[in-house]
Amino acid sequence: MLTWEFPPRIIGGISTHVYHLSRALVEKGTSVRVITCDFPNAPAEEIIDGVPVSRVDSGRVPESNFLLWIYHLNSQMISKATELFETERFDLIHAHDWVVGRAAVELKNRLGLPLISTIHATEIGRGGSLDGEYRRKVRDIERLLVEQSDGIICCSNYILDHIQHVLGAVKTKIRVIANGVESSRFNGGRQPQLILTGISEDRKIILCVGRIVREKGIFTLLDALEELRKQGKDVSLVFVGEGPLKEDLVKEVLRRKLSDRVKLAGFVDEKKLVSLYNSSDVFVLASHYEPFGMVVLEAMASRIPVVVSDVGGLSEIVEDGITGVKVLASDPRALAEGILRVLNNPELAEQMTENAYRVVQERYKWDLIAEKTLKAYRTDAVKPPSSTAVEDVEFLSAPALVQFLLTIGATNGEGAVSAGEIA
Repeated sequence: MLTWEFPPRIIGGISTHVYHLSRALVEKGTSVRVITCDFPNAPAEEIIDGVPVSRVDSGRVPESNFLLWIYHLNSQMISKATELFETERFDLIHAHDWVVGRAAVELKNRLGLPLISTIHATEIGRGGSLDGEYRRKVRDIERLLVEQSDGIICCSNYILDHIQHVLGAVKTKIRVIANGVESSRFNGGRQPQLILTGISEDRKIILCVGRIVREKGIFTLLDALEELRKQGKDVSLVFVGEGPLKEDLVKEVLRRKLSDRVKLAGFVDEKKLVSLYNSSDVFVLASHYEPFGMVVLEAMASRIPVVVSDVGGLSEIVEDGITGVKVLASDPRALAEGILRVLNNPELAEQMTENAYRVVQERYKWDLIAEKTLKAYRTDAVKPPSSTAVEDVEFLSAPALVQFLLTIGATNGEGAVSAGEIA
């Protein structure tokens, strides 16, 4: 498996996905080797829960020059996988998202192995458009990856449509396999009150977990909080996560004089996260764009009622009034009404949480996700790998990439895109 995210490097949901999937596959008797990038104080080689992990050096290029950093990372992945191939038998390559696309395509052609790719999101979905040379180049890498893949996995029907219509993938190559959740990690039982400095014990707690980026609807959630205050509801809002808009969010909280009601917990470890889930009254994800929403599964596994935007993968996870509440995206008033629907109807909230927990057990166990992934492997890995000539891969070569970086000014720090911004 090729991935740029793997614990302890956690930026988005890919890290969690690859960790649990690889672990579940190993438990089913499948040999898995993860190749990822290095992380401070993490060993270059180790075995995590039965999964051998190789971390390659990515530190020669600063992450602020993201595309150049990616080029170096992919080169190191190619070298490591080629080295391992001399002593280990690989049946296929499984790539996770466009960041490792160059390595995946090169290794497929060099080693003659089938390529399975999981597309976790698309650039046009994240950015809302393909304005700018950077986004168009990322889209080109995405297209190359899906074209060269012998099988494609995505987490929702929403992303399936994107892969088809935006990236031109053949539908017969795509299969939808949802993300999962290890519910035993989150079902710790309700806690009477979260201990967070500055939060009144009498207030209801709204929890939001995710990257601090615009597409997560963070400012819509602030607007909804003010709407709740106007209606006399005494609530506090806790954000868990980091991201490029954290400073903007802090400024907005201060401008609105909401410091006594909004707390930014930053990145927290799993123990603290479980505590936050189990002591909150409602979980909210107000995304404008959401390929899936793994944190919603975590909330459902924690038996906390969920309120989500009716977009993307969230629409497929939550059944309105049955397993949670769905509201119109980018509408603060509708979001506030959805939150009130939960807080003002404890019996409905309890019924929805029980239904949601049952659905998690039936549909979203990693054991089930691993079995579906193995089926994809068996189906797609037995076919001869497609051998279409990679005529449009030259933009991934070093000279072309450096020229591109010079064009957008990334090599001298202007217009550079950081890992946190693109994740």
